[in-house]
Amino acid sequence: MGAFDSLTASISGMQAQAFALQNISGNIANSQTTAFKSNDTNFTDLLNGQMVGASDGVTAASTSTNTKQGTIASSSISSFMAINGDGYFSVEQPVASSTSGQPSFSGATQAYTRRGDFQLDSNGYLVNGAGNYLMGNMVDPSTGNATNGTPQLLQFNASSLPTDQGTLTSISIGQNGAVQGNFSSGKTMTLASVPLSSFRGDEFLQSGDGNTLTATTQSGAAISSAPGTIVGSALESSNVDITDQFTAMIATQQAYGANTKVMGATNEMLQTATNMAV
Repeated sequence: MGAFDSLTASISGMQAQAFALQNISGNIANSQTTAFKSNDTNFTDLLNGQMVGASDGVTAASTSTNTKQGTIASSSISSFMAINGDGYFSVEQPVASSTSGQPSFSGATQAYTRRGDFQLDSNGYLVNGAGNYLMGNMVDPSTGNATNGTPQLLQFNASSLPTDQGTLTSISIGQNGAVQGNFSSGKTMTLASVPLSSFRGDEFLQSGDGNTLTATTQSGAAISSAPGTIVGSALESSNVDITDQFTAMIATQQAYGANTKVMGATNEMLQTATNMAV
């Protein structure tokens, strides 16, 4: 490897370590974000095209998501829910809002999340802290049967609530993701169910804003079943281990510094060669 090749290799090393540090900083920043999954950096060797077997540096090839489940903690808010095991909530984000505050979902892309801090908004939707609107299957309170075959946006308003039970006072989550409405009449009725989706290739899901994921060709389409279960009045915490992240940050910083020393040493060699030529 020549001097210029060592410069290229050290620059690629600095760029790769800077990318890794970006992931580490994002993990640490989201250590308290509900159901956040940490990101790991994968590195790939770059080979010198003119020297067989010689390394020409490194690149941060990809970012993989650590899908380990976070700790599930109880919550005093009855509409919160956590997933114990595998699975994702189906959600949508509105693309616009009317002047009256009604969200519009025309053209919205269905997404998936494990963030379950859902609460009723003024329009009767269940919305989590990242602005994702929950999807599920509405249930006829009188029969207990689902009124739709595929998940749709859950909205609890005059058209979907029983008229003989007074006003809806609160929402709670029962077993198997049953959404139960508590009414001023004192009666509790099942209004909807929340299914969980799964994927054959979870590691290929595309990350998006608001702690969401969308399906890709590699992940495959969502499967309308998952082995996980929904726990009501609970939240899943972030799976970020601060100790591991600080250890990785120190190693990344040391690797970045070592690459700068290689660059400095190469620069001195080139200066020496230049002075000799003169």
